[in-house]
Amino acid sequence: MDRIRRAARGWLGAIALVLPVLVLPAEASPRLRSGILGDYDAEPRRADGHVDGTRLAARLDSLGVTTYCWLVWHRATDWEDLQAFLPLAERSGIDVWAYLVPPSESPPHTSSYSEPYRLDFVRWAEEIARLSRRHPRLSGWIVDDFTLNLDLFTPAYVCTLQAHAHRINPDLAFLPLTYFTYLRDPFVAAYGGLVDGLVVAYLADRDEIHWARALLSGVAGPRPTELCFPWNTRSLPGDFVSATQRATWVSWSTATLRFRERDDFVGAASGYHRMQVLIDDRVVWDEDVAGGRPGWREVAVPVAPAGKPGENVRVTFRLYEARRVYNFGVRWCIDDLRGEGIALSADTRHPEAWTVSRRGAGSTSFGAAASAAPVTRSLPLVVMVAATPAQDEKRFGAPSSPGRILAHLDEALRASRGGWCDGVITFCLDKTFGSALFDSVRVRYREAPRVPKGKQNPARPERDTIPRNR
Repeated sequence: MDRIRRAARGWLGAIALVLPVLVLPAEASPRLRSGILGDYDAEPRRADGHVDGTRLAARLDSLGVTTYCWLVWHRATDWEDLQAFLPLAERSGIDVWAYLVPPSESPPHTSSYSEPYRLDFVRWAEEIARLSRRHPRLSGWIVDDFTLNLDLFTPAYVCTLQAHAHRINPDLAFLPLTYFTYLRDPFVAAYGGLVDGLVVAYLADRDEIHWARALLSGVAGPRPTELCFPWNTRSLPGDFVSATQRATWVSWSTATLRFRERDDFVGAASGYHRMQVLIDDRVVWDEDVAGGRPGWREVAVPVAPAGKPGENVRVTFRLYEARRVYNFGVRWCIDDLRGEGIALSADTRHPEAWTVSRRGAGSTSFGAAASAAPVTRSLPLVVMVAATPAQDEKRFGAPSSPGRILAHLDEALRASRGGWCDGVITFCLDKTFGSALFDSVRVRYREAPRVPKGKQNPARPERDTIPRNR
C-alpha cells in the first residue's frame, strides 16, 4: 500500500508541475511519526565557524530527541555542514528537518539568507528532496514565519513546491512554521490540503492546543473569541475593531459585567493598543495592552445604569488604536461573559450573535458562527516551546525562569501523550555541558513514550471526541 501511495503522490506531483493550482492529496507523509521529541538550532560550532556535528550528535543523543531542526542561516556553510551531519544523525537514529528562513528574515530585513539557494524555494524543495534520497533520515523541511510571508507562499506556489519535492521523493514532509495567533479556519482551509503538517509556536496553555487540534481535525466548535491587530501592518489613530450586542437593564442599581480576558503582548510599549468595554458610546473600562500576562484573568466592570429597567443598551468590546503603529500586532481574547443587573442577548459561546464594526486592518472571530475548515484528515500538529530565557520573556513577559519554560514543555508533552498533538520541539535549547535546563529536558524526553515511525499515537482523540467546550 505504501508503494502505491508513493507512486500516486509522485504521479500527481508531475501533473502539478503543469497545473500548479492542483491540490495534492491531504495525506500525511508515511515518514511523519507521532510522539516527536525535537529540538531546534543552538548548534555547537568549531573555531572555524563550521557546525561541530560530532558534538551536536552526541548532545542530541544524550537529550533523547527523535528529530532535530537544522537551521540553514547562521553561516554560508550551514548547508554543507548539514550534509556532513546526516550520516551522524543516521547512526544515532535521529530524523532531521531542514529549516529555512523566508523573505521577512532575509536581506534587506536581516544580514543573511539561507544559503546557497536563498529565496529560490523551488530549488530548495528539489535539493532537499535529492539529499533526502541519499540520506533517508532527512525526512522533512520547514519554512520559518510562514504565515507572515503568504504574499510569496500562495496556495499555488506551495503546491508547486510540493510537486517539485515529491517528484524526487514522495515521502518528504513539508511542515511550515506558524503561530497559534495565526492558526484560523481560513488559513487551514487554504493550506491544509497542501502541507504535511504544521509546527506551531509558542505554547501558552492547553487551551491553545485543544483549539488547534479541533481546527486541524475539521471539527466545528468554539474558537477563541478575540479582537486582533496584525503584525507588519500600519494603523492610524482612531482605527478599531469591535463586537457589539444588545442588552437590557434589569435593575435600578449598578450593574456588573464579568468576563475573562488575556492578551498576548507582554512588553512595556504603551499608548498604542487599548482594550475597551463600552455601554452605548460610553467607555466604561479601558486598559492598555502593555505589560500584561498571557494567562487568563477575571475582570469585573461596574456599570452605572444608563436607563430604566427594560430599556435596551449596546454592549461593545473594542480594540482601539490610540497611536499609529507600523509593526505591532496584538491578540485580545475574551471569554465567559456574564452580566449582573443587565440581561445580555448572547455570550462569547455565540459569536455569531455579535455585530462587528471596524476601521483599519483589525480582525475578529466575533460575528461568524463556528465552522470547520474542510480538511479530509487530522493535520499533524507539532508544538514549539520557547526554551531560552530571551524567547520566553519575549513571549510571556519578564522575568523568565526555568520553571516556567519547563511548565510549558510539560504541558506540551502531556498533550502529546494524550494525542492532542503529534510532538514537541524545544526552541534553541542550550546544549552546553552543565546546562541545568538541558538536563531537566533530558529527563522528560527520556521518560516520554516512543511511537514507531509510520504509526500514529493510539491516544489521539477521534474527530467526534474532541470537546466542543473547554
